[in-house]
Amino acid sequence: MTPEKVIYITWLSVALCFSWPLPVGSSRNKVFGFKILQVATVISAIMMLLPLMYSIYLHLDDMVIVSKSFSAVTSVSQIAVHTFICFIKHDSFQRVIGEMVTYVKEAQQYEREIFCKYIAKCSILYGSCMLFAYVTVTTFLLGPVILSTSFPLDAEYPFNVNYTPVNAIIYLHQSLVCCQCAANICLCISGALLLWFTAARFECLAVEFKKSSNIDMVITCVKKQLLLRRYANEVINSFRFLILYTTIVTTFTITLSCIIVFMNPPLIVKMQFMAACLTVLTEVYMYAWPADHMKDMSANVSQSVYDIAWYEQTLEMQKDLLNVLVYKKPVIISITYLVPELSLRYYCSYLSNAFSIFTSLRILLSVNNSAQ
Repeated sequence: MTPEKVIYITWLSVALCFSWPLPVGSSRNKVFGFKILQVATVISAIMMLLPLMYSIYLHLDDMVIVSKSFSAVTSVSQIAVHTFICFIKHDSFQRVIGEMVTYVKEAQQYEREIFCKYIAKCSILYGSCMLFAYVTVTTFLLGPVILSTSFPLDAEYPFNVNYTPVNAIIYLHQSLVCCQCAANICLCISGALLLWFTAARFECLAVEFKKSSNIDMVITCVKKQLLLRRYANEVINSFRFLILYTTIVTTFTITLSCIIVFMNPPLIVKMQFMAACLTVLTEVYMYAWPADHMKDMSANVSQSVYDIAWYEQTLEMQKDLLNVLVYKKPVIISITYLVPELSLRYYCSYLSNAFSIFTSLRILLSVNNSAQ
């Protein structure tokens, strides 16, 4: 699979939530129309949240409906928040994605080989997540055909929905929102794509460093390194708040799922909430894995100058190479006071804390039940 095809498939997977910006150089009218669609997506998600929350209010005594509605509320709220962030960060997304597309088109053979190596490494996980998201949505859309339900989601409306035109409009709206939920999950894949692309560029630059035979080539590589670090920081700034909200939703979902599971609900409810936990944890992992690799690659670029035959160079060049070798601060994703460093180590500690919460809530609920 070529890098161009990967970019196209990723764009296709997120097209419905309008998070992938228009190409650089698009006319003002196109950009304005695109932003109108983003605003309409946010409004549509809010309009879906209201009947879902109304359903929770009406069916507090029915754990199955409450669990289904809550899962839907979590997914739909992500549509609203993520699309709003993409609306605010449109220009930044446009720059980083535009540079990625341009770089891939102009890549040399050894760079394309590195890109293909990354694609082979990641395609199974991200492709499976993409497929799972849309297969899940398809099962929801087919629900009214197979089951006795009227709509894909367990939402309640404060008006009569038995009229055919109203029924059709609500079904189409819910179907659109469900598809946008799948596209919104794939937004994590687009973020991961940019992080993997940045890591691959660091690896390409390391190869270029190793080929340096004189000080002018080293200076050129150092300039490219500074530009690449600036690009990496722009990618991080573009996705920082998306990652933050994903982490918050994951924490909230895990906590609530633990509480509900220990309330002895029906088996289907337990399965739904465990599936919700698995989904949100996978979203965090899809960011953490490439972030961890990008950190390593950004630090290894400077280290790669050691592979040059420095002992055959002049004393002046050896001093310059030593200065490059000293500067190897990694590029990391961090959120002040909340996420010190997004990496696989952080993800493991996050899972450990999640299990700690799970155990603590179990003990707490057991004590309360004993007291009663």
